[in-house]
Amino acid sequence: MRFLTLAIVPMMAAGAHAAERVDDGAPASSESATDTSASRYLADPPTLDTITVVGQRLFPYQEGMVLNEGYIDDQVRGNGDIGTLLRINPNVQFDDSAAASSNRMGEIRPSDISINGGLYYQNLFRFDGATFNNDLDPSSDNPHHVADVPSSTQGIALDTELIGRLTVYDSNVPAGFGGFNGGVVDAQSRKAKDGFGGKVSLRMSRSAWNEMILPEGDEDSAGLSSRYTTQPNYDKYRLAAMLEGRTSRGLGWIANVQRTRSDIPLRGYSSGNVSPDDAFIKEQRRQNTSASLRLDWTGERVDLAASLTYAPTDERYFTQNAKNSYFDLKQGGPIASVRMSSGHGAWTLAQTLSHSDMESSRRVEPAVDYWKSWARSSEFDWGVNNSSFEGNWGNVDQRNRTSGYGLTLSREPMRWGGSEHALQLGLQYRDRLGTYHRLNDHYSYLSPSATTTCTTASGTVDTEACSLAPVYASTSGGLVAGQGQYFRTMNVYRAGHFEARVKEWSVFVEDDIRLGRWSLRAGLRVDGDDLMDKTTVAPRLALSWDMFGDRRTLLTAGANRYYGRSFFSYKLREGRENLQTTHTRTADTLEWTPSRQYTANNRFETLDIPYSDELNGGINQRWRGLDINLKYVRRDGHDEVLRQRVASDDDSGYYSSNVYQYVNAGRSRSDTYTLSIGPEKPWAWRGAATHWQFAFDHTDVRRNYSDYESSYTDGSYNRWVRYEGTLIRAYELPQSSYNRPWTARLSSQTRIARWGLLWSNFFRYRAGHTGLATVDTEPYQGEEIDVIRRYELPRTFTWDSTVEYTLPLAGDSEAYVRVEAQNVTNRRNPLSGAPGGVSYYEPGRSYWLELGYRF
Repeated sequence: MRFLTLAIVPMMAAGAHAAERVDDGAPASSESATDTSASRYLADPPTLDTITVVGQRLFPYQEGMVLNEGYIDDQVRGNGDIGTLLRINPNVQFDDSAAASSNRMGEIRPSDISINGGLYYQNLFRFDGATFNNDLDPSSDNPHHVADVPSSTQGIALDTELIGRLTVYDSNVPAGFGGFNGGVVDAQSRKAKDGFGGKVSLRMSRSAWNEMILPEGDEDSAGLSSRYTTQPNYDKYRLAAMLEGRTSRGLGWIANVQRTRSDIPLRGYSSGNVSPDDAFIKEQRRQNTSASLRLDWTGERVDLAASLTYAPTDERYFTQNAKNSYFDLKQGGPIASVRMSSGHGAWTLAQTLSHSDMESSRRVEPAVDYWKSWARSSEFDWGVNNSSFEGNWGNVDQRNRTSGYGLTLSREPMRWGGSEHALQLGLQYRDRLGTYHRLNDHYSYLSPSATTTCTTASGTVDTEACSLAPVYASTSGGLVAGQGQYFRTMNVYRAGHFEARVKEWSVFVEDDIRLGRWSLRAGLRVDGDDLMDKTTVAPRLALSWDMFGDRRTLLTAGANRYYGRSFFSYKLREGRENLQTTHTRTADTLEWTPSRQYTANNRFETLDIPYSDELNGGINQRWRGLDINLKYVRRDGHDEVLRQRVASDDDSGYYSSNVYQYVNAGRSRSDTYTLSIGPEKPWAWRGAATHWQFAFDHTDVRRNYSDYESSYTDGSYNRWVRYEGTLIRAYELPQSSYNRPWTARLSSQTRIARWGLLWSNFFRYRAGHTGLATVDTEPYQGEEIDVIRRYELPRTFTWDSTVEYTLPLAGDSEAYVRVEAQNVTNRRNPLSGAPGGVSYYEPGRSYWLELGYRF
């Protein structure tokens, strides 16, 4: 029982001191190989080195968190995505939509995150110095949209086993980072060990092992699901292999390959219907394949490293109630970087050359590049009710290519009077290209009506959009039982190509100053791009004070500005509607006649770059062996982007009379309070070593829009409403997602080396989800305004646990078995709903089993 108590106490966090020096602005070199034995917990954590810290550590200005290889290996991995690891960070919030629910446990796509109230698509993701953001259209998530192909915010599903160190900058972010309004997630692979080694493993999770939690009364209908939004059955597998070594000349190499696959069988037709002429069960698939090669070499005053990761994802879907409707969403691609760090006297020059090529494309079978909505007949007898659909949405290619170069020059601390200065300056350049390409004409046939002939007025027989097979039933839409049918409407989506290119540059300078017990890091970042033709200036200022000079009590504060990124969707949406033409015909001639040429419904206008102003303050206190960190972050968002409907005033006919254009009408405010507590050293007891951390946050986010696709009108965002009895503007209403009022998190890892055991736990207790309901209207200043009430779904609790047993074999090799259980108690945790009901729940109890061999 004593061991149980020790194992579930919280994990270590240690605050860095004012006197400690961290190379904040430059991309840090990869962490050296970390010992995977229990000794990493028993050894005293380094006092001055914040690069090889045990577990995770806050920075001198409380700017973020580091998770090292030990923590990454020991925590619950789930699908192996970054979001699972970041649950311990109290400044990170997660999506509460259906995408994260128990209904969709077969998915393997990375989860979206919000950092300090920033929108999920305004974070910066990097791997070994190369960005892997997908900036095509990150708010698009409907796989069945005819024109918009989904684009995940993370361009690749980066497997956490590739990561040696994961750094999250959530406040007081150094001037070396730009292009975000939320935070920075900087992943780095590790260096190769000196000896030859490797690992092979197999992970699996199955719906037969797991619990699917549904609203009461939905259990039977879920078992008949024909849509990807409800997945009662799935099998997920992950097969991985890794080899590493170092040559006699000091060249280290690590090669990884892994494949994660999820098979999701669903009914082909809705509501329990069975097609007489089509498959009863159809299988959707999610598959991510990742191959990675990393090289490193260290010489006299020179470090070289290179990384290449190719991580394509293939997601196969079908459309319910439709034949020949399979299509594949292809995402991901290669990211590569080459890095060199060289010493020149007191200066260190770090250079990074990077390239990424992300796609978000759709592929269909060549012979089925159409959509047809037949009425049921003897020839088209696969449907249900009176419809037989077939086809899909056509071939679309989207690509996001980014090439970049970064240079950072850092100087060793120098004395100037009574102060010490560590200078850093740098420049960065990125060339980004976004493309949208419909590869071929796509035809959508609609509105079947009765006919007795398929011969057109010109004498040809229409076999594509006409059939004389007798339909089964008459309809008010013009079908007659016993007669044939023809399509009256044909929408044509013509092949076309659009692209947007943006060249971005930035320069920054930073001085980290020490003066007695005071530390001040003053920085300035200047960015520009030729798409918006704007230049922005972002000051960064962080301050810390060692109150008593004993490095036990550290006060921090900061004032910073962060500018976000522009997305290609702003430009690529313009003109796509011009590709669509509607044709109609009548039974008299059966000849197609163009009836409508669509005009552009979106127009690109240059925008100001959205930005956030941040104020923060905190205290790091070391007391009786504990490290206590308290922090407050205030963010005010300005010039944020959403859409507005305006008159086009266009006489050329290219644009519609009214068009959407993106405007800087968005605004937001977030207040985040966080508390983190852990011991200064891991706890050791009778051969067991435990490190832990407890974290708490209180978050309040207000925003007058949901994302950049939100529609803005002059009277909507700032209209008066009565909320909980108080008269406020609509933009002051609380957000419904990424906005849990408070969360408590507890993480622990315990190793017993002599038994070969690891026991890892993660506990999370979250406040109830807040929803809004319009319950009435009332008169105010001559107008009717909405009366809005809030409702809260119950608080939620989850316990995730991992147990791993390692069996030593000959030499340095070992076999292991690992069992992960998420939501161990199988609690019914609501995600979203409405007053009096729950729509979705968090995933129920689920298991991962992993078998592996290390040498």
